[in-house]
Amino acid sequence: MSQEATIENHGTGRGRPPRILIVVEPGLDGVFRHVEGLVSYLLERSVEVHLVYSTRRCGAAMLALVDRVSASGGEVMDLRVSNFPTLADLVAIYRLVAFVRRVRPDVIHAHSSKAGVLGRTASILTGCPRCLYSPQAYYGMAKPPWLKVRFFNWIEAIFGRYGTTIAISRDEADFARTVLGINEARISVIPNPVDSNRFRPPTPQQRREARMKFGIPENAVVLATVGRMCWQKDPETAYAGVAPVCKENSNLLFFHLGWGKWREYLLGLGQTLELGAHLRILDYTDNPCDFYHAIDALVISSRYEAGWSLVFLEAMACNLPIVSATCVGMSDIGRAGLSHVWTFDPEDVAGCTRAIRQWLSSHRGENGVTGCNHREFVVERLSPERCYGAIFGLYLEVPKEAGVLKHG
Repeated sequence: MSQEATIENHGTGRGRPPRILIVVEPGLDGVFRHVEGLVSYLLERSVEVHLVYSTRRCGAAMLALVDRVSASGGEVMDLRVSNFPTLADLVAIYRLVAFVRRVRPDVIHAHSSKAGVLGRTASILTGCPRCLYSPQAYYGMAKPPWLKVRFFNWIEAIFGRYGTTIAISRDEADFARTVLGINEARISVIPNPVDSNRFRPPTPQQRREARMKFGIPENAVVLATVGRMCWQKDPETAYAGVAPVCKENSNLLFFHLGWGKWREYLLGLGQTLELGAHLRILDYTDNPCDFYHAIDALVISSRYEAGWSLVFLEAMACNLPIVSATCVGMSDIGRAGLSHVWTFDPEDVAGCTRAIRQWLSSHRGENGVTGCNHREFVVERLSPERCYGAIFGLYLEVPKEAGVLKHG
């Protein structure tokens, strides 16, 4: 049976599309981008979508998605919760349970840790037929066993007994299984997709316009990092790693597109490392296509990721070379058959410097990015149709019992 036919005949025998409730917190960064793509995929297939979110951590693009869901006939609700547990969460659970009982979804799909707790609690209390959870990087991954880490791991382990967990990498699935003790039968591995129609290599004119927009000199070579300015992304290693290469190459620029509480600290770090005019810190944008068109390569220095990050995939779709840490979640990138990837160990400044030098040598060589297979890789293996389609396939599975889904 085709997926379209399955949609029409799914559910309770009433011949209607499945009714999906998306619960998400935060409405920012990679979590939002994933949810935005998934909701778009579902709405394009006439699936009934409802959305619960929080304006406590939310951007303008999230509010635009809320409007889009409302315009499609879906119900929306702002829970106004923070990311850390508080007593106010009890009120949020009460409101969410009432919302679920009114909407009566066939599936609740929660994204990130706070939404995971709220969504799965509501599923248990209302007997929703199917519950899925996308951790979008467990808080405890690659962190020392601090008290806060142990607390979050305990919460994840308890709720991991319910529904289906969707990991975006084998690394994330292994953490769920070995550290949290989640039954492997409850875990599905579905990688992040990337929209290769939206993210694509620039034409010569697009590249000229993009570099003019960011004020990049004609002869400059630009290495960039994109991401939150925080511990997880470890921008310190990227800054320290690129500094000696900038001193050796006067036309090498280092851009950081992002946001976060470390901004002033990183500006100071740039001064300490004598990056000077080589360093430019830019505010993050929800539409970074022009930025990718302007740069020559991307560096990722994260301590951990849930899987291949959206930034990594977007850069690949634009056929950009990549210098990357082989952190948890991205430990396999050096073995994936990618043609223009240079790797180093997480937190290894010397290794980062070495990988940047290797990329720069290749960039200035005769072949440059000739033969780069990054775009071909994501188009063939990581399309929205393939990855979001796999999630949709989980939505359509018939639960083995009403209420809480069990896998043996």
